[in-house]
Amino acid sequence: MCTCLIAGRRASRSGYALLAANDDWDDTPALLTHVPRQKHAPDAVYTLVGGHTIPEIGETCGYLYTACKYEIGTLDRAWAGGTNDRNVSVAGTGVMAFKAIPWEGMVLEPDDIPLLILRRAETARGAVELIGELVARYGLRPSGLDTCQSGATFSIADPSEGWVLEITPGGRWVAVRVPDDEVSVRANAFGTHDADLTDTANVLASEGLADYARAQGWWNGDERHFDFACAYGADKSPNEWGPELDSMNMRRRWRAMELLSGRPQDENETLYSVRPAEPITRRTLMDVLSDVYDGTKYDLTKLPSGDPFADVTPDYALCRRGTLSSIVADYAPETGGVLWTAIATPRMSFYMPLYVDIDDLPAFCETFLPGEGENTSLFWEFKELCILTQRRFARHMEITGKAKREWEAHAAAVLAAHSRDMAQLPESERRAARTKFDRAVLTSALETSRLNTSIGSPVGGVRYAVVGMPTFSSRY
Repeated sequence: MCTCLIAGRRASRSGYALLAANDDWDDTPALLTHVPRQKHAPDAVYTLVGGHTIPEIGETCGYLYTACKYEIGTLDRAWAGGTNDRNVSVAGTGVMAFKAIPWEGMVLEPDDIPLLILRRAETARGAVELIGELVARYGLRPSGLDTCQSGATFSIADPSEGWVLEITPGGRWVAVRVPDDEVSVRANAFGTHDADLTDTANVLASEGLADYARAQGWWNGDERHFDFACAYGADKSPNEWGPELDSMNMRRRWRAMELLSGRPQDENETLYSVRPAEPITRRTLMDVLSDVYDGTKYDLTKLPSGDPFADVTPDYALCRRGTLSSIVADYAPETGGVLWTAIATPRMSFYMPLYVDIDDLPAFCETFLPGEGENTSLFWEFKELCILTQRRFARHMEITGKAKREWEAHAAAVLAAHSRDMAQLPESERRAARTKFDRAVLTSALETSRLNTSIGSPVGGVRYAVVGMPTFSSRY
């Protein structure tokens, strides 16, 4: 399961749109990857997940993203979500419940879409148009995963606006602009019910979308109120969370809407966008993505085990034991655009502010097995912290939560100071300064996580405590 959120620019405190997402994939480690901006020869090609190639463009963006360590086709990782150096962000959710459409001979897969957006898109709307053009030319087949076949929804944003793109194997798709004064949520199902296909300022779609649905007998109505979820979605899927009305999808959507709107919501209503109770900040979205139904009748912290992430716990929450990374794309003007990234479960791990336009990342960001020294893994350091916190959760979360809040507040202050300092540097020196900052942030987060899990009094046979917090400065 995955969950994506977009806050429109008038719904956010900064006056810029925000994108946030949890990437959920049970028993799979996370990787944090940076790809630099690159120029390509006129005859260069780009290799898709399925092994097919398409022409490369002259220059591709630099981008920073999280993914899970899961081999699929030509890739050793799956399901990217992140931001490029043009401040275009994307994250997605797999959709298993969809109508069957012929896709023989088609070559794009859902895993190709976010990487193509990160590599090539200059704006959010441009990202939708880009994917529409590529799908029209090459088609979309189901995901090549050996566990399931999938369509997808993609949340796409830049500082000005956000779009939700829903696409089914066979290449039928619709994209709806998120209202500037609202916040949208998407879980693992199609959710576009009322798209005005005549309003091209706010709705984009594949050619003949409504006509095809009519011809199949799936829908027959007014194109100003096109119901994509009804026409192209299905009420059955290969797994338990595919259909729109499945409890895993409905309950996450309901909980996000309640938290964002600040008022009770009907659990049975398929509402995907709401005006927030107060202006949205990155902290708001971090808290939503860390929620386990706290204070509701479904509160997972109140179960007899006391562990909301135990294997026996109903796994319906926004934040899950299988959450391997969480991102919040923040376009605040004082920083010029930063991807706040939490590796492993965001309830316990730290959101780290990372500049996107950098040279490289430390090797430990892509090391996915436990190790020491040069083989240290950022994912496993934080995963260990999460696992240890689960033991006697209420008690340990007080300790971990305090360290997390202090570290994130310190990181935000240092980021603001660093951004002010960097504005005084020549443009030619800024990328190196951003790279140095990211390395300091990641190293501090890793060392703080390690301190939290390795020193202190025995707890359940494991030595555990918070003993302080390494600091890092905007000046090096």
